[in-house]
Amino acid sequence: MMSTESKIENSQRGILAIGRTWRSTEKLRQLFVPNLTHVYTLDYPNPPSLDIETQTLDTVLIDIESPSILNDCLALIKKLRTNPTELAIIVAINYRSPHAKIECYLAGADHCINVPNDQDEKARLLSELLETPEWQPSVKLTLDQTCLHLYNDEYKLDLAYQEMKALDALINAEGNILHHDSMAESMGLNIKLYDSRVLEKSISRLRNKIKKHFGINIIHSVRGYGYRLLRGVVSVNQTNFHS
Repeated sequence: MMSTESKIENSQRGILAIGRTWRSTEKLRQLFVPNLTHVYTLDYPNPPSLDIETQTLDTVLIDIESPSILNDCLALIKKLRTNPTELAIIVAINYRSPHAKIECYLAGADHCINVPNDQDEKARLLSELLETPEWQPSVKLTLDQTCLHLYNDEYKLDLAYQEMKALDALINAEGNILHHDSMAESMGLNIKLYDSRVLEKSISRLRNKIKKHFGINIIHSVRGYGYRLLRGVVSVNQTNFHS
């Protein structure tokens, strides 16, 4: 059942929060304004589904309160990703489960955070996310595999061959997320013999290089699994780039 505004006009854009803990929109309004002008809440149907036009939205926040609704929420995320509209999908997980976070990323979520049931603390954690440049990045970068460059209209960053292969693997991975072993293999490391510290140092160096040049961290660690690339930030261009 939709609460707050019962009708969403096509000219409006905002956030849709799905979950029983967001029945009251007051916290959400405090949290998102002025980032987004309209806030809507939708209680969980059974199973969760979306019955409004997604082109009216910039962001969908999905609250996963228990393992019992995880599969339905994963199906919802996948459904949202079939829509051509570029939505930012944030998932707030109210129970400890690293595997649930990984599944949400693989389904197409942009950000997954573990949150407590306390509404004030939950709002604080979400607010911290929304204050970072990563939550809905405006930076658009292009990877030139031939010339080993990562660039935009202002800057060009030279890459080592292994760094280019790591970015290319992340771009092409399901959900832009890769297991440690898959990342190591993409960089030419022997997955039976490689030292995990070598991989971590290599990715950390690449992450810092990109952040220094473009002001945004586009590679994030996924605890207990591997690495993920911010969705929609990097595209591939085979054409040679010349400054």
